[in-house]
Amino acid sequence: MPRRSHPEVLRAAAIGYASHGIPILPDQPANHPPPELTAGPPICTCHRRDCPAHPLHPPRQLDRNPNPRHVAQVGRWWAANPDAAIATVASAAFDVIEVHTATPPEAILEWLSHVGATAGPVLDAGLGRLQLLAAPDSYQADRYDSATAAILYLAPGSLLLLPPSPLGDGQPVSWLRPLDPSADLPDGNELFWSLVGLPANRQLADPDIYTFPAPHQQPRQASLVR
Repeated sequence: MPRRSHPEVLRAAAIGYASHGIPILPDQPANHPPPELTAGPPICTCHRRDCPAHPLHPPRQLDRNPNPRHVAQVGRWWAANPDAAIATVASAAFDVIEVHTATPPEAILEWLSHVGATAGPVLDAGLGRLQLLAAPDSYQADRYDSATAAILYLAPGSLLLLPPSPLGDGQPVSWLRPLDPSADLPDGNELFWSLVGLPANRQLADPDIYTFPAPHQQPRQASLVR
């Protein structure tokens, strides 16, 4: 049985993030109704059908200029919503590169070290997703798909849950590499293209589904998400 984070732990973590200048807001499961309860095409919580951050858009206005008033507001939010997940958005305090893969996280971090790329804070976001944090505004929304992984540079405004927020299966989001608020974040452009070069492992994919590139081929250019 998954252990949920204690409300006081969530509140303390939320206040801690806010005090380090990270814009924070509470995110409740009610903000994300299950598909069977919604009719027609899904609509973002901002009610824009063309929302570029769909479907992960913050449910309320985010204070992008944290100050003591924001920290106090965060405390009040979690007093009123003790089980809320801790959310921020991409490009507010950091950019986010999301990797969907069956490759073990340790292998990905080892690859980045091998090619001389700097890996900053890394989140285990569940369901085979890693989220690597980068300096804000250091690249653009982008996507690259290969036999090994789908790599997404999340659009500004995409919702991001921070530890120890509970996921849908009850497991918490966790740090694989912790956030150090005093340390510089890596360059998002460098990090994204280093991940694009992640070598394919033939044991991780069904050869009847995926076509692996010849060893001499260069990775194709990623297409811009519009």
